[in-house]
Amino acid sequence: MNRLLILLSMLAACHAALAQPWTFTKIVDTDTQVPGRTENFNIGDAFQSISIYGDRVRFLGRAHSGWHGVYEWRQGVGRKIADEATTIPFSTDKFTGFAPTSSSASGVSFGGGGGNTVGFYHDDGTALSRIVDQSIAVPDGIGTFSTFGSDVHTVGDSTVFRGVSQNYTFSGVYRNDGGTLSRVVDMTMSPPNRSDLFSRFKTWRLEADSTYFSADTATGYSALFKSHGGVLSTLVDDTMSLPDGRHLSNPNGPCPDGETVLFKASVGTGHNVLATKSGESIQLIVDDAMDPPGPSTSFNGINQFDYQNGALVFGANDLTIYTNYGGVLQRLVGPGDIINGKVVTSALFNEHGFDGTTAAFWVTFQGDSSFHYDRAICTVTIPAPGAAGLALIPALATSPARRRRPAAR
Repeated sequence: MNRLLILLSMLAACHAALAQPWTFTKIVDTDTQVPGRTENFNIGDAFQSISIYGDRVRFLGRAHSGWHGVYEWRQGVGRKIADEATTIPFSTDKFTGFAPTSSSASGVSFGGGGGNTVGFYHDDGTALSRIVDQSIAVPDGIGTFSTFGSDVHTVGDSTVFRGVSQNYTFSGVYRNDGGTLSRVVDMTMSPPNRSDLFSRFKTWRLEADSTYFSADTATGYSALFKSHGGVLSTLVDDTMSLPDGRHLSNPNGPCPDGETVLFKASVGTGHNVLATKSGESIQLIVDDAMDPPGPSTSFNGINQFDYQNGALVFGANDLTIYTNYGGVLQRLVGPGDIINGKVVTSALFNEHGFDGTTAAFWVTFQGDSSFHYDRAICTVTIPAPGAAGLALIPALATSPARRRRPAAR
């Protein structure tokens, strides 16, 4: 009898670990027809670089024939933003490749190119326009852009990107604000209170009129910086430590949210953390040496992440997505969970996949293989406080009320 009770208790614990206090919505899957084509998204890399704002989900998509483009889904309806049949703005070339997307209230931005043209482009729902390409002069620099970094971040009518010039040897971070290009920082400049020059720019983000970025210098110094009104300030660098005394190295990936900035850094040997800096205070949020919530025994490292409205969403290398909404680290979705009656085998998150209210991600299901692809893009609304404890049976859960979205910046 005791053995039976123990077995039942173990089964109940396993069920509780995999129970999902979230309501998921499938946006598109490998059976969905590609807009403007007869093929489906039935290929291993069908879904990449998913970004979201409100009810609009944008992503890089590929058909089983290899045809690819940038697509948007809104309220069950898909449309092509750009694909291999699209002529690049200010060029006669057509797109042959695409780079990650970033969504905002004003539309979606993405990298792309083809033929002799490469740049960043923006779609506002009605027209495709150029943000920058290699025919444009470098602000406060020499000549025109040669190429660009892969990532872009857009908020409202402002976009930040990394541009490369002078035969691929010179680099900087630049902004386009309503059609006006400007330099944020480049390799002729030094960090505050230092004489060594910047040598590498790693990640960049916007917050209103400020630009946040991570960078290294030629001497190996590494830090997070803020540029506001043309003035640089240092937020976190590799001379600082966590409150427990562990030294921070390679701080990167700044995600500003008001007066708080979330970032990723290395501590010790082989460990990564996510932490916040607010004023002079640094606070540890996630350490990949921690025991993760749910059935996983290890994060196996921290992958891409986003931080909005005081909530963190991140993907880990255990193929699970987590959130700290409400101040408690929680499993969002991962292997063993069930969506629409299918067992999830992996869940992956992209860095622009959270708008502060809704997270978008892609999953693979049991049975997915190189012979049969079964994948989908899904969204989940992060629930109001207390909702998580009331929704252990996903099939019976109702969608929680959405939090008020902040005004577009």
